[in-house]
Amino acid sequence: MTLPAARLSPEAYARARAFLLERGRPLEAARFRHAFEDGPAGDVLDTLKAYQNPDGGFGRALEPDHRAPQSSTLATSQALRVLHDLDVPATEPLLADAVAWLRSHLQVEEEGSVWPFLPPEAEAHPHAPWWNQAEPGELARTFGGFRVNPRAEIVALLWRWPDLLPEGLLSLLTVETRDAVLEGLDPGDVNGHHVAAMFAQTAEVPGLHREPVLDYLDDVLPSRVSRTPQDFAAYGINPLSAAPTPASPLARPLEEPLAAALTHLLTSQAEDGSWAPNWSWGGQFPDVWPRAEREWRSVRTLEALLTLRAWGRLEGL
Repeated sequence: MTLPAARLSPEAYARARAFLLERGRPLEAARFRHAFEDGPAGDVLDTLKAYQNPDGGFGRALEPDHRAPQSSTLATSQALRVLHDLDVPATEPLLADAVAWLRSHLQVEEEGSVWPFLPPEAEAHPHAPWWNQAEPGELARTFGGFRVNPRAEIVALLWRWPDLLPEGLLSLLTVETRDAVLEGLDPGDVNGHHVAAMFAQTAEVPGLHREPVLDYLDDVLPSRVSRTPQDFAAYGINPLSAAPTPASPLARPLEEPLAAALTHLLTSQAEDGSWAPNWSWGGQFPDVWPRAEREWRSVRTLEALLTLRAWGRLEGL
């Protein structure tokens, strides 16, 4: 007899809700209300706008691990994800300005056009160790020249609004992204696998380009994703990032680790109702990390509830 899948209890859901609405960032609170309580999308856009700069890009610690106020690809890609989730039209000013900023900051390299994550001046502001760029080219070396991360995510998201880019540019970026992934991802490249999975499973991306990436990930991910409670407690490739819903094409080859990941997600909620990040800044900027950690709890709690709902793991919802 198959036992029913464990679910988040109404009491635990209420604690998560209270955390988001009483202690979370306004952005995650508005996104929660929109996703779960029919709150207006306009409230999400209003809170997101607080992170946008006059140049159209986003900054201001939208991504909590970097506190620079300046516009960056790091923050702008996060804003693009929120706008994609809201399914805003191409005429939405926040979107149009963000895409215009991305177009103006695309850098042409020998192996294709890429978006560097951060401007050099961002180094002067508190940030996680992996965003260090004290030496010229340090960040590009850390992130493989930006050829997969962040390009794969941005390209995948922009296929929702292809007319916002000049004719042919998005197709060129898509081919370059596909080829970069197919050259092979380092097994320890956590976020590289995540954005590659987004690229491979975003329906708007032409199948000619995403299907080879999907085949590649189908082959390598089963041996690379986290599987045990110890794995999930550390920073690794979470199968729920690769297959965020049961309809995800990568859910089939990851069936066993996905079950383990859902169990861990259900059991790792903190007493205050939140889910904590499974990383830290390792002592760097110790006076700032507590604030970033609180903001990450807001982000992670919303992500946990959305994931559990997608997998039918919220009791009564």
